[in-house]
Amino acid sequence: MRAAAVAVSLCITLCGCGYVGPVVPPSPQIPGAVTDLKVTESGSDLIITFTTPARTLDNLAISKFSTIDLRIGGETQPMDVNRWADSAQEFDVPLPSANEKDVARPVPIRYTVPAAEWSGKRIAVAVRTAVKNDKNYSNWSNIEQIEVVAPLPAPTLAVAPTPQGYRLTWNDEGPGMTYRVFRQGAPEQAPVQVGTSDKPEYVDTSALWDTPHIYSVVAVKGAAESPISNRVTVSEHDKYAPAVPTGLTALATGGSIELSWIRNSEADLQGYILYRSANGGPFERLGAITNLPAYTDLKVQHGVTYRYEVSAIDRANNESGKSDPVEVAFP
Repeated sequence: MRAAAVAVSLCITLCGCGYVGPVVPPSPQIPGAVTDLKVTESGSDLIITFTTPARTLDNLAISKFSTIDLRIGGETQPMDVNRWADSAQEFDVPLPSANEKDVARPVPIRYTVPAAEWSGKRIAVAVRTAVKNDKNYSNWSNIEQIEVVAPLPAPTLAVAPTPQGYRLTWNDEGPGMTYRVFRQGAPEQAPVQVGTSDKPEYVDTSALWDTPHIYSVVAVKGAAESPISNRVTVSEHDKYAPAVPTGLTALATGGSIELSWIRNSEADLQGYILYRSANGGPFERLGAITNLPAYTDLKVQHGVTYRYEVSAIDRANNESGKSDPVEVAFP
């Protein structure tokens, strides 16, 4: 009886606990590698940016990091990351705030290091992270290699209106430079790059007259950037007429004279105005403004010789000069 009772008790215990699965080892909690490391020299600093991994190699969400290990050292050829890491200088990057449990959220990191120590040298930069302890590091990130140059001075910017748009000029920083041009103002709510130039000048043909614009310029050489230039605010009234249209042609057909010309390129173009002269008489405006570089003249008479001119007009009603005239006889 005693043996039967023990068997029943054991059966109840096993049934109450349910199926016991295989023992799962604890996660090593090794983060995935950073893949978007970027290094820029800006003024006298190295600006290092990257995004922390969101999950471990076994797909667990990372709540917090124990270490972010950033290293900067001289470039080796061929690049041996382990040999490089042994001699590279270590930087402890401040840790981001912890995520909520089981929430996989990558965090953008921006870290600044003075560049003076590596001026004139080619360096390599990489980063790795740890979650559980400093023995379970991720693999090294992509390795960024840059030539550190003497700090680039900020350009000194001047802006003046021209018929083509605002002309920006600044001091020439020498050969091998590229300049990035930024503009802020309606409709841009923050500085937006509107162009680049390899010369110390740029004409912004897309700017709007009678609208405030704020311009700035950054000089770039390799991975080095200057501080941003002085900001110049402009808001000029549109007093510039479009270019005179070119390429006007006229062709007599069975019941009309077909006119066409080359389209103007101005961003604020409203359209074109046609002028006509009959049998050597004075030129008179022909119809309303047309927004196409073509016109069909149906009000023609047989036996009359016509001459035509065309002008361009912008949204501020600035009218260009008239094109070279073209003559056609309507038979």
